[in-house]
Formats: sequence, C-alpha cells, structure tokens
Amino acid sequence: MEIYNPKGFNLPPIKIGKRKYRINIEQDQTVKNFINTKLLLDNDFNKLYSNILKKSKEVISCFNIIDVVEDDLFRNLFFHFTKTNLSRSDNYKKFLIIQRKLRHPSRIKDEEAKKELILEAIKDNCKEIKKRLKNLNRQIENSISHFEREKGIDLNILSSSSVYFCKKCNKILSINKFKQQKCICGERIARVSQIEQIPIHHFNQNMINFLENNYWLEFAIDYILKRKKINTLIGQEVLGNSGVYHEIDNIAYCPNENFRFFCECKNSEVKESDIFIFSGKMIDIGGTRGYIFTTSKNVSDEIKRLARSKNIDIIVNVLNKDLDILIKEIKE
Repeated sequence: MEIYNPKGFNLPPIKIGKRKYRINIEQDQTVKNFINTKLLLDNDFNKLYSNILKKSKEVISCFNIIDVVEDDLFRNLFFHFTKTNLSRSDNYKKFLIIQRKLRHPSRIKDEEAKKELILEAIKDNCKEIKKRLKNLNRQIENSISHFEREKGIDLNILSSSSVYFCKKCNKILSINKFKQQKCICGERIARVSQIEQIPIHHFNQNMINFLENNYWLEFAIDYILKRKKINTLIGQEVLGNSGVYHEIDNIAYCPNENFRFFCECKNSEVKESDIFIFSGKMIDIGGTRGYIFTTSKNVSDEIKRLARSKNIDIIVNVLNKDLDILIKEIKE
C-alpha cells in the first residue's frame, strides 16, 4: 500500500494499493496487447472477444482431461462430455450405451472384456475431443483473421498451446512439453514419433480472468477519461475511514482543477443495491462525487433519482455510444 498525494493536489491524500493477483493479470503480454488495441468499447470487437472467450474456456476444459488418473478417466470423460458441445456427437451416444452396459456387470463375461469396453469408449471420445479442439482452433483463427481484414489492424491477443496426442488412442498426453509416459491405452510413449503435436490458439487464463472480472471495462472507461484530459488510477484498493479497504474501479483526478471522483464499471443492469454500496464506499473514503458506467442500455427513472440523491451520475449503453458523446456526458 502507498499514500497517494499528487503534487499540487489540495484534497486529502488516500492510501491505495493493488492486489498481486490483478497485477499479474495486467502484466501478461497478451492482456497488454488487448488493452493497447484501444477498441475495448468497439461493439464489433466486443462480440469478437466474447465469442473467443466462450471457445477458449471450452479449449481449456478439453485440456483438463490430462489431469485425471487412469481409474477415473472414464467417469471424468462422461462429466466432460455432458458439459460441452461434444454431448451432441455420435461417439457420445456410443459412450452412453457402453456406460449403461457397465452398470450391469452380469452382461460382461470377464474383467478383460470390461477393460476392452472401457478402452473402446475412451478411444472414441478422445478422438472426438481432438476433433473438437481442431475445430475450435480453426473457428478462433478464422474469426480473428476476418476481424483484422475488416478493420485493417493486427491483433496479438491469442496464446498458443502445443497439444501432444497419443497416436494410438488420441488421448491428450501433455501440453507444451513432450513427456515420456505410459498412455491409458497401454502404449509406452518414449519417442516424439509416437505422438502427434497440434498447435491450438486461444485466450490464456490471464486473459479469461481479465474479461470475466470485467477489468476490460475499467480500462475502456480509463481511455474515455484520459481523452477528457483527466488522470486516472485503475483497479485500486482504497483504505476507508472505517479501516476497511474498498475496491474502486477508476479513481479520476485533475490536480490543476483540484477535483477527484470515483467510478464504478458494470457489465450488467444497475440495481438499487449497487447505488447504496457505491455510495457507502465513497462516504467511507471521503469522496463526494461518483459515476457508474454500464453496458446496460437502460436504467429506470427510480434508480437514476436514487443515484442523483447520492451525487452519482449513471452513464448507460457505453458499448453503443459514440466516443465524443460519452466524453460530453462526463460533467466532472
């Protein structure tokens, strides 16, 4: 934590700091590249990265199949397929048939037959996972390429993972590093020639966290404030008079004019509770002026009146407004 008291600023200083978790996310190079596009409030860009986010989470879900041990692989494959689009595949239907047979051991003559049945299911569905990963990679790369061509820009916001598959059964063996091991199918993997290596492009976990925690919106609002010649701090924890630290999305200040206000960024509907919570933070920190920026297209008149009574302005529909209009709505 540090005392923040800019030179020439006559308002009371505040004690601020940023969580290490958040610092690590913001220091990721792909996240930095994402912020530097200055397209965070571009509606088309928002649709693009929202779509890639969904696909990237499925990619990582597919990667996680390597973490299960041999005895649990069949059960974990079942769970994995029920949580992804692969549940609509023909191989998954075969998978369910085999699972039903395994629930009635009397239908299987011996333990070897049972193992063969399980291995058949694993091979079929590992092949389906491999096919799905390749499809996801193609969709992600095509969407990025199309956007770059339409906008005339170059985006470096994807990470690449090298996925190593067993050539015999198609199970994922490792990510980004070849490892000697015994595969679930019984194959002893000792040489690179026994595996198939495929590059998969996706958002890494830092980028996923950056988007899902709505940090992207805080940087988008930061861009607007800077265009209005207002200095900002993003994602800081501020010590209140109560001794409690409050997370403030954006702290806006201008030493020359000696004012400071706080911003809340919401990628959802603004509710009464949001107004009271934000107002409570400002009172405890010592702020008298606030803004709530939201991607929601409308806010009820009751919520607006409540916000005004707390000296808070609400700026709605930030993804669909012209930048100059957004700048004018900030009255300081």
